[in-house]
Amino acid sequence: MVRVSRIGIVSQVLFQETTDIIQKILSVEESSSVSFFLNPELYDFLAKIKPLHSFQKESLENMNVDCIVSIGGDGTILRIARTRPDIPILSINKGRKGFMTEIEPKDVTTSFSNFLSGKFNIEEHKRIEAVINGHSLGSAINEILITSVDLLKPIDFRVLVDSEFISSSLADGIIVATAIGSTGHCLSSGGCVLDPLLDTFEISWINPINLAVRPIILGSSRDIKIRCATRINPIKIVIDGQISLEYDPPIEISFRSSKETVKFFRSRSFMARLRQHFNPEIRE
Repeated sequence: MVRVSRIGIVSQVLFQETTDIIQKILSVEESSSVSFFLNPELYDFLAKIKPLHSFQKESLENMNVDCIVSIGGDGTILRIARTRPDIPILSINKGRKGFMTEIEPKDVTTSFSNFLSGKFNIEEHKRIEAVINGHSLGSAINEILITSVDLLKPIDFRVLVDSEFISSSLADGIIVATAIGSTGHCLSSGGCVLDPLLDTFEISWINPINLAVRPIILGSSRDIKIRCATRINPIKIVIDGQISLEYDPPIEISFRSSKETVKFFRSRSFMARLRQHFNPEIRE
């Protein structure tokens, strides 16, 4: 059982629906004993509508809180987790698919009441880190994408696992995803959904010319290297869609488990979230 007394609220979605969600949070009886901190953009937006006696303005970087409530989609969650990996996230979906999110807007009052009553658990997941020549490029919660700056020019990829060559092809790109990230871009590119309890990574190809290559699931302790070469264009490495880096080919990228993790407050099982997103018409 986890209880909180200081909560940050972060949102990049500044609409009437955001105001409605915050009103529902305040309507929960237990919320009167909680200190709330809003990111400056959200605070200023709400201040134009009503007095904010219940909130304090604080940047995400400086929030001293037990939990951060994310109002938005997966992009908002990724921004929060990248900036404050030390704080668990409770996510309210105001994006599109929002697979990482936990609470739908219509359920905010009931779910937030349960949250303040300590009925949520913390779920922790590993990140994946990309390394070139011993230098870390950063870690991803979902995935690391390798592609060409010119999307019409394929890259010659060679994949090695524990120093053994396993596959190669010209392709538009390769995705290396975590288990929790397997439900995103990786899935759309032909990968599969991984149980987040598995300590694994998934390699998925984007439009390979060699049709024999297929996604592969590997233990996170494996030594994974991908060699990339093109004739002309720089290679682009995109981390969680948030950071984009360019390198002149040829390059070799190594992948390993990061020391950083991401933590979520959860009330539903992974299977329940799968059912909601892929078969929403099916009820328990």
